Amino acid sequence: MARLHESQGKSLLKEAKISIPKGGPAHSPEETSVIAEKLGGPVVIKAQAWVTGRASLGAILFADTPQEAAEAARAILGMQIKGFPVDTVLVEEKLEIEREFYAGVIIDDQKQAPVVIFSRIGGSGIEDIAREHPDAVVRTPIDIRRGLLDYQARDLIRQVGIHGKLQLS
Repeated sequence: MARLHESQGKSLLKEAKISIPKGGPAHSPEETSVIAEKLGGPVVIKAQAWVTGRASLGAILFADTPQEAAEAARAILGMQIKGFPVDTVLVEEKLEIEREFYAGVIIDDQKQAPVVIFSRIGGSGIEDIAREHPDAVVRTPIDIRRGLLDYQARDLIRQVGIHGKLQLS
């Protein structure tokens, strides 16, 4: 089973011409500082670990300067998060978020198929979101021969109450 860190997934999205925040992975506080300097503004530093809920674990930090970014990376790098060692951080431009959604793909061992998960409530900790707002999270298995079809994607977002122009974005 392949696992992708957020930075790897975003690299694939960028290749597919999907807009992503500017930034990149770093393996040291010094690399983090260099990326933050190039971005020229406030940044987000995110631990690259295969877990959700990183923000509540102190593994997503914000910085206004390259020096603060290096300190944030110093605090995150070397962490053990739910058994995963953190040796990489994602450094990205901090964006003003109007509305946040969650989309992910997991492998369902029982169905032996990829499953797309979508939520109208984004952010960190999809398991908590699903527990607290079960009507906000939907799933659908994907046929590996056909992939996610347009009508399936539209149906997913309709199921969580998204309609109109937002659905077409």
